[in-house]
Amino acid sequence: MAAVDPIVHVFAASGRFASRAALQAYLLPGYTDDGDLVPSPFWLETGLSDYEPACIESELAPAPQPLRPLLDGASYGASWLVQALADANGLLADTVVCVYAPNRLAHPARCTMAYLGAYRYRSDSD
Repeated sequence: MAAVDPIVHVFAASGRFASRAALQAYLLPGYTDDGDLVPSPFWLETGLSDYEPACIESELAPAPQPLRPLLDGASYGASWLVQALADANGLLADTVVCVYAPNRLAHPARCTMAYLGAYRYRSDSD
């Protein structure tokens, strides 16, 4: 049986985050004084599990722009970027978030950021 390529979920927004710190506060979990993890708003919206912080990439630009410059350089883009840009249909954004395996999202479409879709990628593609 052939291995199934992993999935990247791609999200975009415009005018939502005033700073990188605001974006990180939305994406990353917090911790109680006892060290217990507190899910972030993004986790709660998407049902994120199997959390691996190194497999979540984000970009924040000073102004809305086409997605290509924001997504150029995204991991494994050679295997999924063309399809994501086609699905975006000319969308302008100042923020993009890419969530790669092993992170899992139970309901990504519930995210308050625009959900562009889920794309299979090949980790040996670039």
